[in-house]
Amino acid sequence: MAEQRPDPLAGALPDERWVVRYWLPSSEATDAIGWIDALDETTVRLATLDLASQVIQRSMIIAARRAPAAAGGPDPRRISAHDVERHTVQGWLAWHEPLGEWTLRAGHGFTGRANSCHAVGDPGASMPEAAVRIIAFAIDHEIPAMAQVIEGSPEERALRDLGWVGTREPTVVLASRLADFLTGRPAEPVVQIRERLEPDWEHAYQRSRPNSADIAVLRMILEGSPPRAFAAVAGQAPDDDGELVAIARGYRSGDWLGLTSIWTRPDHRQRGLATAMMATLGHWAARQGARYAHIQVATVNEPAIAAYTRLGFAPHHRYLYLAPAG
Repeated sequence: MAEQRPDPLAGALPDERWVVRYWLPSSEATDAIGWIDALDETTVRLATLDLASQVIQRSMIIAARRAPAAAGGPDPRRISAHDVERHTVQGWLAWHEPLGEWTLRAGHGFTGRANSCHAVGDPGASMPEAAVRIIAFAIDHEIPAMAQVIEGSPEERALRDLGWVGTREPTVVLASRLADFLTGRPAEPVVQIRERLEPDWEHAYQRSRPNSADIAVLRMILEGSPPRAFAAVAGQAPDDDGELVAIARGYRSGDWLGLTSIWTRPDHRQRGLATAMMATLGHWAARQGARYAHIQVATVNEPAIAAYTRLGFAPHHRYLYLAPAG
């Protein structure tokens, strides 16, 4: 009696990322890597990064192993602040236009990130000319003139030489490899992932940070720059009436996931909902090729920085806002 071969996919679960080596009809061996979308006694269906679906006969599998939940890469601290900022800028855009490698932004005053010039790289003009363009754009859009610069950068020094001064406390950008952050953190069924902004999420966002921003501008910023996703957790208690008790937003730019707008209703905090939403957004982005994640936090928000550090995020760089003196 032939000895039964061990099952290479023993213990495999849906949504896990696996590497599978199997025989082709030509008797050649090949490898596939992807997320398990379906698994039965005879086949496994893998979703690959190109969004294709590949069905493999289990009888043809030579070997298989679990892979990290996201593709790997070098330590994000080896990636320059300039390169990271190239991806962070995508998450907060309403009206905008290029100024060389810089981006002029306006959003009716809602958030500094949407209402400042992202001054990173070469503006394609002399610094005095670039400063004049920032001011003119701000006047046209009826917002204060501001530039967002990497702390200690040539752009900061050049604008300060023109008399520009800091306007608020710096912000720290924390970063992590997704594969590291997602280890031991599966996508949570309690977290809904939506790829469109829906009224209940919008309502929860307004509760998280009450503001008088024009709703159309708010939607323009939150829904802009796809691919993006909105994580949501609905309350389960009878008096919650299905209301969302936790939300977060993610957007992908290249191989980076930006995590923003993370909020949990006060009476539902200390239950791991923020981490669950971040992890579920991480899995969403990993399936699209993201390898890193970043979060931007005001340096004065020490509890949030400590919480994200405990999750494995590390300070990458800081940025600040400058404005013309007077």
